[in-house]
Amino acid sequence: MHRNGIAEDKEKVEGIGPSKSSEEGGDVGKASDSDQGGGTHGIAPLNLENYPRLYRRLALSLSHLHRPTRDDFLRVATGFWQRLRIRFKWFTIRSFRRFNADDISAFITWFLMSQTLWILVGTTTFFSVVFATANSLRLQENVARAISNYLTAETGVTIIFESAIVPKWKDSRISFKNVYISRRPRSDVTPSTEKKVTGHKAAIGYDVSGHPAYHYTGDEEEEITLDHSDDDLNYSMFDLNVDSIDVTLSFKRWLDGKGLVEDAVIKGVRGILDRRSVFWDPEHPLDPAAFRHTPQPGDFELELLQLEDVLITVYQPGDFRPYTASIFRADMRNLRKQWLFYDFLCAENVVGQFDNCLFSLHKPQSIGRTTDQDLKDGKWSRMSRIRIDGVNIDHMQNSTTQEGPISWITSGKVDAVLDIKFPRDPEDDFPLNALLGEIADALSTAASVSLLNERIPGQRELAKPPLTAPQSDDFTEDDDTPKVIIDIDLRFRDLKAAVPLFASDLSYVNSALIRPIVAFMNAHRTLVPIHCRVTKNLSDFDGAWTMWETGLMDEISEKTYDALAHHVAQVNMNRRVKAVSIWSLQMTASAVLSALRTMVDPMAIQSRGHYLPYDAFVPDS
Repeated sequence: MHRNGIAEDKEKVEGIGPSKSSEEGGDVGKASDSDQGGGTHGIAPLNLENYPRLYRRLALSLSHLHRPTRDDFLRVATGFWQRLRIRFKWFTIRSFRRFNADDISAFITWFLMSQTLWILVGTTTFFSVVFATANSLRLQENVARAISNYLTAETGVTIIFESAIVPKWKDSRISFKNVYISRRPRSDVTPSTEKKVTGHKAAIGYDVSGHPAYHYTGDEEEEITLDHSDDDLNYSMFDLNVDSIDVTLSFKRWLDGKGLVEDAVIKGVRGILDRRSVFWDPEHPLDPAAFRHTPQPGDFELELLQLEDVLITVYQPGDFRPYTASIFRADMRNLRKQWLFYDFLCAENVVGQFDNCLFSLHKPQSIGRTTDQDLKDGKWSRMSRIRIDGVNIDHMQNSTTQEGPISWITSGKVDAVLDIKFPRDPEDDFPLNALLGEIADALSTAASVSLLNERIPGQRELAKPPLTAPQSDDFTEDDDTPKVIIDIDLRFRDLKAAVPLFASDLSYVNSALIRPIVAFMNAHRTLVPIHCRVTKNLSDFDGAWTMWETGLMDEISEKTYDALAHHVAQVNMNRRVKAVSIWSLQMTASAVLSALRTMVDPMAIQSRGHYLPYDAFVPDS
């Protein structure tokens, strides 16, 4: 009684009521009265009923009258797991009571928020952990099949991954090995005894026997055939084998509608682009603007794309000879699905071959000035130069209409250099920046008057100026519409041209100039240089994936005709002026001579009317 009285008085002084266990006289009270820890009489700590079983047992081993601390529990703990539990509970709630509903909800909220933050900030790391866990559990095939089926359903293109999806921890990327990509008609499968499918229906020439999506899910004894009778084959088909695709993922960009992939590095591409099934009606020409891509939610917008070792064999319609197109290296800082061709033109650098003709895309250099100075002093955000040498003329004929002068050329080659200027984004220019930019332009112009600011020409200088088209009013300085300016330098070599046989092919040009133009090209077949400028609205590149959809090739053909027609017309006009001048000079000289003859011998004309016949002076016989 005396001991219990002392405990009660101490609890009252500390402001805490008596322990229930001491009042009830249960097992805990008995344990508190017993000797603990080598004869030391322990006193039951305050609020002992709120402690879990482990902490009750450890608390009763203490002889202190105050509330147990972390060090007290660690001192009487007997194992590693007990010390771990003590440290964890002290780290989480700074107490040793039982976890209540608030604590559990806080843990769940903390776990969900931390995982969400992890997925948003480190999406690549999160998926790397998932793939590494799947690889350790031998679930590679199931993961590869799930990803393949998802991408195939979303893109409409058959995509098959090998089972190896390897996280690259050092580069913070995920690497997909041996990827097969195919676009072929989706045919209905009907039972038959003629042919049995033993592989993936789209994986032609690719060994995907180890992939789960490779096998047909029907009855093993059922034989099937492919029905292509109802397929729409009027589109380009391709089959690509890719050695590796290294990607960085971003869940934040996916929520923003820019796609899950942030950047990608693609290496080792081999494949076939088959366009032999594409056809069109010459009586109903196609409008390139109608084939531009319409924006869709989730269209990808890559911040970086690198291509290495790409080689594609192209088959064109109309029995056109097959040729190869390759890219040795390409670095693109931005690639958007809606602006695919525009972003390709804005690439940092692209080097490759087109039908065994080297081509490159890079920033042009200026004499005496750097590219950054050219960009700061102008209103262009970027300048690019495309150069290709010795490309066969039939590629240009295949990309343009059948009405231009390029279609009259039967054989030849062309060297092309295109200097492209891209407009700035109006949203990036503030009024203050524009004012400072104008001041900087004036200062730089005044300081660089004595410098040679001409850009290095893409080709050798000519002894005579090239043929140029008459200037048009398509581009004016007062027009605020964003435009893309393309300066084109074409040099046709070894040309042979012929007049079209059918007059219907000459509908948009002046038929009177056809023969002089063809005669001019045949007479100057060694070299025909043409320089022209094409102005395109920026909106023409919205949704364009190829050059044909922008209408650029047709405009180049028209500019080529304008240059040739202008030159031939000028030559014919000069020839006519020369002929008329000579004729006028001859007539003037004849009139002057007649006047002089009249002045020298004025009686000659009068005597001519009064002459006697010769017989009058002959006497009669």
